[in-house]
Amino acid sequence: MTRRQVLATASILLAPSYFNLWDKRSSYEYCLAKVTGQNAILPPEKYIPFDWAVAELPLGPTGVKLSWDQASAHKKSQAKLRITSATDVREVLIVEVKTALTGKKIADWDLRFAAYMQPFDLEIAPEDINAMLAEGVTLSRTTGSKAFWFFSANDSPKTAPSAFLPHLLVYQPSPRKDAWQERLLSLESVQAFGWMQGVVWDGLLEMSKHSKRAKSILSQQLNLFFGQNSLVYANLNNLKTVEKISTVESILPFAILAQTHPEHPLLQTAIAFCEAHANAEGVIADGTGNNRMVKTEECYTVSYPLAVLAKTLKRPELAQLAIQTLQSRINILDQGEYIFQRSTEQGEAFFGNWSRGVAWYLLGLAKTLVHLPPSEQKRAIQLSFQSAVEKVIAFQQPNGLWFNFFHQPETGIETSGTAGIAAALTYGYQNGLLAENAKAAAIKAQNGLLPFLTPDGYLTGTAQVNKGGDALQKNGFRVISPYTLGFLAHLNWKLK
Repeated sequence: MTRRQVLATASILLAPSYFNLWDKRSSYEYCLAKVTGQNAILPPEKYIPFDWAVAELPLGPTGVKLSWDQASAHKKSQAKLRITSATDVREVLIVEVKTALTGKKIADWDLRFAAYMQPFDLEIAPEDINAMLAEGVTLSRTTGSKAFWFFSANDSPKTAPSAFLPHLLVYQPSPRKDAWQERLLSLESVQAFGWMQGVVWDGLLEMSKHSKRAKSILSQQLNLFFGQNSLVYANLNNLKTVEKISTVESILPFAILAQTHPEHPLLQTAIAFCEAHANAEGVIADGTGNNRMVKTEECYTVSYPLAVLAKTLKRPELAQLAIQTLQSRINILDQGEYIFQRSTEQGEAFFGNWSRGVAWYLLGLAKTLVHLPPSEQKRAIQLSFQSAVEKVIAFQQPNGLWFNFFHQPETGIETSGTAGIAAALTYGYQNGLLAENAKAAAIKAQNGLLPFLTPDGYLTGTAQVNKGGDALQKNGFRVISPYTLGFLAHLNWKLK
């Protein structure tokens, strides 16, 4: 199926209508909103992923209106208001929410540093649900200086899936624990191309070993980006990017592409990118000269894909690049009681024991080890992996989770790092790399994550994408990040 055919099929299947989408088996429904007052015309140079329709939330107090054509049959349930970003936001963005007629202020909605295809939930007080359904609500920006678009239907044939459209999520108090599978096994887990989309695909790949549906969804999502032997996506400035790799973090999707489409011509593009970013020792990193920065991300986003490519294409020199890149991170970033997320090659390290950074480290070690051929180097890396795991498990909290910075409780519990670490522990144990205590820690983490699932299955409690530096990671701000569904897929959930 070509990329165009996938988009056309998705548009038919997911075209919204302004009524309740209630599944009798579910404990939630999407009450889709009609958006008025918006500017739906993009500047000609801008590009929205998959050409899905959007609305613009303009600068200033004018705003837009969300309304519902008919009241929900479940008014007395709990509800969240949701919109999903179609813009990569690099600033603090606050949106004032008011009832449309009486002007009652519902909230100041914090959308700071939003990522592409990132849903934002706003809990609605029970006493405000009926008024919102009857009057509608207005959204207006009180901070932010740049254009912001969110997905909207706009009577367009190309629309985002329902979970990404503006809606009230109306739900019962006892959500289903397996709803996350519905989100993952759909286009509602599609993310920005690069490490985010790579995490989702890696999870779908794991599920596809036991689920035909997961295999089908993975194929559909791959075709959205890689159809017709090409690669098309939106970069961080909402500009169309064709067959170009921007950073070392964008190599992760090729690990999944190589395992599903080993003849795809873009695999050679990924290999050429890696080779061009390797130094004389074979260590791959962004930057040049003294400005090169090694990060834990590359354990997962570079070494793992290279190990897969080496095995798939029978190119042992790529396995050596994977080993050198991984070993450099072990040598530089794993120091005493700390695993640092990044460092200059000269040894100036930052973000010690940042949970998501540690997740990249452990996942990269585990995934790369499984795909490398036997060698003394592999054995040494496995010992480093096992040592790191023992260090990390020691920081696990009684509720099964980890703080955003392990050694700083004041930074709060963080779920994406927890889910990523649990995924690495599960994968490592299942592949004979880790002992029983890793399995026990992963199960404990899985149980701890359950209260953070939304009624429709997204994982809350994630520290925002790291675009705001140290302050953003330590201030307790938490969001939904759909890429975390890929981590959940690695855990010992019972598949449908």
